[in-house]
Amino acid sequence: MTEPILVDESVFDETFVPEKLIGRKGQIEEIARCLKPAKVGKSIKNLYIYGLPGAGKSIVTKWILKEHFGKISVYVNCWRNTTSHKIVAEIMSQLGYVVHGKESTSELLKRLTKSGRKLIICLDESDHIKETDILYDLARNSYGMILISNHAFSLSKIDRRIKSGLFLQEVEFKPYNREEILEILKERVSFGLRPYSISERLLSIISNISNGDARVGLQTLKIAAKDAESKDLKTVTIEEVKVAAKCARKYRLSYLLGKLNDHQKVIYEILKKAGKMSSGQLFEEYKKTSKQSLIDRSYRNYMRNMEHIGLVRELGNRRWRKYEIVI
Repeated sequence: MTEPILVDESVFDETFVPEKLIGRKGQIEEIARCLKPAKVGKSIKNLYIYGLPGAGKSIVTKWILKEHFGKISVYVNCWRNTTSHKIVAEIMSQLGYVVHGKESTSELLKRLTKSGRKLIICLDESDHIKETDILYDLARNSYGMILISNHAFSLSKIDRRIKSGLFLQEVEFKPYNREEILEILKERVSFGLRPYSISERLLSIISNISNGDARVGLQTLKIAAKDAESKDLKTVTIEEVKVAAKCARKYRLSYLLGKLNDHQKVIYEILKKAGKMSSGQLFEEYKKTSKQSLIDRSYRNYMRNMEHIGLVRELGNRRWRKYEIVI
């Protein structure tokens, strides 16, 4: 049996926070500037961090909080914690409070605010929060807020009163370029794979097919390495990369579909069957298929969301607008 290729699989996981951050100097400086007042007990500039999946939003934010605000910050994933009660309960659990599960949200908030602790609260996947009043409640109690989202415009769904109370500073994360993805892959390989187990040429191929999404690149690399190892190979070959790339694309599609609401899932399935369809026809088909009502403005917002995260592509404009499936 040959020596294992995978030395540390965890460095390729989404939850891994690297020591070195690549290609995000401007965003790091802007986030750090907005959070700096917290170091001396003052209020921060609340942040709205957005960009496509795999652009480094979560990793960069986690890194900054861990390095500089570890004792006064909490990180909550709102894809899993969608309700006000779950969000506050998760915050309290991370701070060491005992949460019985029977307390109401208002009771939990009273217990939390009674401590008088200054906190930076990071709510990742914030567009999945079902009850956005919690944002107002937390901000009103002087907690610093960081909201992370894949969408530039998900704030449009939030009540004006809440938005004005948060007064959010926006920070955009654009997709990585190929060179940045390649550097990220090299850095993870240095920790996670046996030396000389994959060539730079193959890493370049993986960076090219990642389309700016670091998650896809890392998943492809991990799957290819595991496949080569299972075959008892000494090094990863192009065959493992080809198979891994298909698996990674399926992973990305599954991840993106998980971001859709019920309306969007119906729309996506209709468009998937047709491949391409005019906007008006797609909307009419949705109304025939779904029992749920949907106004025209919401439909346009949903399509814009799906286009933004890379599931669909818009062709033409206005009355000639069409949509087609991307993945």
